[in-house]
Amino acid sequence: MRLPLFPRKTLSVLALVAIASLAITTTSYAMGSGDKFVDAQTGLTYAVHKPSQTLGLKLSTFQLIACAPGKEQWVYTKYGSGKKFIEIMETMAGDKCSNPGLSKSLNSIVINKVKAQVHVYCDPTKPAVFKKCSTADISKVGGYLMFTTKATKLLKGTEIQVQGIGGVTYSQLILIAKNLKPL
Repeated sequence: MRLPLFPRKTLSVLALVAIASLAITTTSYAMGSGDKFVDAQTGLTYAVHKPSQTLGLKLSTFQLIACAPGKEQWVYTKYGSGKKFIEIMETMAGDKCSNPGLSKSLNSIVINKVKAQVHVYCDPTKPAVFKKCSTADISKVGGYLMFTTKATKLLKGTEIQVQGIGGVTYSQLILIAKNLKPL
């Protein structure tokens, strides 16, 4: 059997097409790393943080959500389902993309050299209860920590909210926040 002969010009074109298809294939794998956090970081200019501590709760939701026009998307993650869960929300520092709701602001704390504001979801329509509301109430009614990381040479700062509901304690919120790692 005789193989068809191709002119040199045709072989050169076929070689270029083969090389180009390899380059395209390599690029598509980079965007689909299999790690949602890494893939999200690829398109954002602020630092995305991935938790290394989730209290044994499994990732149940990961979303990139549109913010206001002209603002970058924000990252929403939820660990656990049912009554007990944690949520981590990340936006570019200075962008307000969500509203955590009515809460009592308590004294701030320092997490990884960054000042974090502590909030607990006590009912403001019950003044006597609201006045006595403390970090101990977070496990009963929920609460969150809110802090902003500093910019790096390559990425802008990130505003992070770590929220716990359904039995997550104040000390557990701190543990989660301390174990957020920038990519």
